[in-house]
Amino acid sequence: MITTLTATSTERIVSELLDAEGTTGGSRVLTLLISTNAADLEQALSAAHGASLDHPSRVVAVVHPEEASQAAASTLDAEIRVGHDAGAGETLVLRPHGVAAAHPDTLVVPFLLPDVPVVTWWPTTMPVHAATDPLGRLACTRITNTPAQPDPAAALDAIAPGHTPGDIDLAWTRMTLWRAIVASTLGPVLREHEVRHVVVAGERANASLSLMLHWLRLRLGVKATRVYVEGFSGIAKVAVHTSGGTWCIERADQERVRISTPDATQTQVVTMPRRQPVTTLNEELRRLSPDVVYEEVLAALAADHRARR
Repeated sequence: MITTLTATSTERIVSELLDAEGTTGGSRVLTLLISTNAADLEQALSAAHGASLDHPSRVVAVVHPEEASQAAASTLDAEIRVGHDAGAGETLVLRPHGVAAAHPDTLVVPFLLPDVPVVTWWPTTMPVHAATDPLGRLACTRITNTPAQPDPAAALDAIAPGHTPGDIDLAWTRMTLWRAIVASTLGPVLREHEVRHVVVAGERANASLSLMLHWLRLRLGVKATRVYVEGFSGIAKVAVHTSGGTWCIERADQERVRISTPDATQTQVVTMPRRQPVTTLNEELRRLSPDVVYEEVLAALAADHRARR
């Protein structure tokens, strides 16, 4: 059910929300704030509602007005969504105009649930400094999405110097399965052989590829080279050159990766589907604590970026 309120106030929205909550029941484990635009709203809500099945949430989406309307009179339109239109929780869609749009934090404060964490997510357009953004200041966890930017690697370079504990980017979350497979493959190898060089191949300007490169450099302490594969999406291959030969992990198709050994007699095919937005968001809502490894990798990436300037 969707209730639409035009030229409304936060007081009226709270009143309507209390009436709607009487039909939904259940507890909420967090408040999820979404900062988005009209074009990307429904896709973002679809991912948030999917994640809410594991993490019942109050979702508050702030839809930024088109640039041409920012000088308009200060008004607030809203939608209250419950039931099958809101996942396992309730959803508020706030559409501020004029001066109201300049202070989204004051708009959402009345809707924050008490005694539960607040998470802010930017599914598309994102700030360079998430922790100082008006909605970011309200949250313990701030989720950005560099893969959705026109140049994901450049966007990652831009946010790296201003990283604050509690910031996380979905480019890191998207490579969780890659890191797990690389770690499990290299565990036995490192006990018997010396790693000499690593090659990470994949899509040009891919943020996950940049993070994988710097993660391997930190963990293995060796040179890591980036190779671009034109026309490919994501990470294509990780090749680890050791004193005993080369171990290679490469994507076979959208659902699997192939792991090959130096003698090519023990090739394995392992299931590793490409991750969807609801899956990555779900993972971060499960964590809700600073990711120390991500912080280390992002610091190394920022240092490398400074050295190249």
